[in-house]
Amino acid sequence: MKLAGVTRLVRLARVDSTQAVARRLAEEGAPDGTLVWARSQSAGKGRLGRRWRSAPGGLYASWLLRPKFPPDRLAELSLACGEALASALRDFGVAVTVKPPNDVLALCPDGKARKLCGILCEAAGDSKSLDWLVIGFGVNVDNSPPLARSTSLRALLKKRVGTPTVLRAAMARLSRARRAGNFV
Repeated sequence: MKLAGVTRLVRLARVDSTQAVARRLAEEGAPDGTLVWARSQSAGKGRLGRRWRSAPGGLYASWLLRPKFPPDRLAELSLACGEALASALRDFGVAVTVKPPNDVLALCPDGKARKLCGILCEAAGDSKSLDWLVIGFGVNVDNSPPLARSTSLRALLKKRVGTPTVLRAAMARLSRARRAGNFV
């Protein structure tokens, strides 16, 4: 499968966490553009160590980059990723908004905003440069919404979408944002 911005695809059926695998690969010298994609996770995680329920039907991926920007730009990165992923989800006809620092919320027919996507950015380096950056994201695609305050594309669109389709859209938007200089 060809994906924008991806130089190496690591596709797994089940993993503890795509983020943990991507971090390990980063430490082992994996190239810029490595993407870890799993069908499900047993220990998916979000910001502040929160657990991310990761049943089959959701999209769980972590993109390894070796950026050339200083660490003080990391704060704006999560928001840029959120905007890129929100754009990808809008392409499916869903009204979404970014809730800083790391969530994409769908504006549901009942008037409530529910979590559709979560983003986790982690990096290693020193005060002047980054060795690596991992952008992890989880999107509720065809899975049942894991929490009452969440939703999925299937629930919103009343049809199955397919995780490969959403992954292509997500990587196209993230790659475009990277090329635009948002996180090079």
